[in-house]
Amino acid sequence: IFERFYNPPREVDDKLKKIIADIISSGKKGRDFFDALDSSIKDITNKDMILALVRGNKNEWVATSGGFGDTLYKLWENGEFECKGIVVFNGKMLTKKLGVKHWYPIDFDLNNKDFVYVDDSLFSGSTSNKIDTFLREIGSKIKSISVIYDGSKEKNKMVRSFFRYYK
Repeated sequence: IFERFYNPPREVDDKLKKIIADIISSGKKGRDFFDALDSSIKDITNKDMILALVRGNKNEWVATSGGFGDTLYKLWENGEFECKGIVVFNGKMLTKKLGVKHWYPIDFDLNNKDFVYVDDSLFSGSTSNKIDTFLREIGSKIKSISVIYDGSKEKNKMVRSFFRYYK
């Protein structure tokens, strides 16, 4: 079941539909489906999909995390999209039960900012919640979330995605 929230460019839409169809035809479901989707989206060859997600954030502070964050940071550093600044938090917050442990650039001022959290997909929202809790302790917050694929069972008004798995 797919629900469209905002329209990606046609070439991105077509590419995402193909990735999803390939994963579904492989028989993957549940967490295996989302893991395969994450791997496909993080691939730098899907740069156009990532850039479509972050366009329009020129006047925003961007927060991200993990391997996707590394990819996003490199694209920003190379001047492929604009924003006020980008901070990348550590990955594996959930799988290794780490929480927020570090971020880069290390000298990034995290105080008193409203961030757009950008990631490839949203499953439970736990990573963005952990980052938001951390940021709120220093007077900042996540004001919205932009993801390519929303796989959370419950709708969240803060989340903007190209596709949503559940209705």
